Amino acid sequence: MTNKTYYHSLELISLNTLLELKNEHTIQTLLGTFSCIKNKDLENFLHKNSIDLEKRKISRTYLYFNQDLEIIAYFTLSLKVLNTNGISKTLIQKLDGVKKDRENIPCYLIGQLGKSSKCNYKIGQYLLDRAIQEIEKVNIILGGRFIILDSVNEKKVIDFYTKKPNNFKPIKEYDKEDSNVTMFYPLYFSN
Repeated sequence: MTNKTYYHSLELISLNTLLELKNEHTIQTLLGTFSCIKNKDLENFLHKNSIDLEKRKISRTYLYFNQDLEIIAYFTLSLKVLNTNGISKTLIQKLDGVKKDRENIPCYLIGQLGKSSKCNYKIGQYLLDRAIQEIEKVNIILGGRFIILDSVNEKKVIDFYTKKPNNFKPIKEYDKEDSNVTMFYPLYFSN
């Protein structure tokens, strides 16, 4: 099966929809089957925090199921207020669109983006594209200038986000000692 064929075989269901259809205990058991050996934070978020944040309307989690009804990948979206402390005035004005001395700027957040250890297909680009598409739908109604995410500071992951077609850019300088790198993706202005 090709990657593209595989993507089309997956079913996307929001955690919110699942919570409307099934009892919480059943959903919690289902989420508990997700495993991500490479990044335990992705696993822990889905197991321990996703339902609570969903019910509190803090974030929205979208789950991809394979034909065996296993969670194969997911992403989580939210709103965020970016504190501009330590960000250059030029970038602040670019992100804000008006002022270069803004202390906080509202934005969209891709909070989680991950795949199960059971998934043998390259699905990262497909997940990221879908997460951005969901944000763009909201952006048509509400506006907003950019998306942020925190990437683990590993060259392979940083390259994935910063190279084409993604073109995320680091918010500020980082070095190899930083565990995470905050990046932004412009929605309506040139890079």
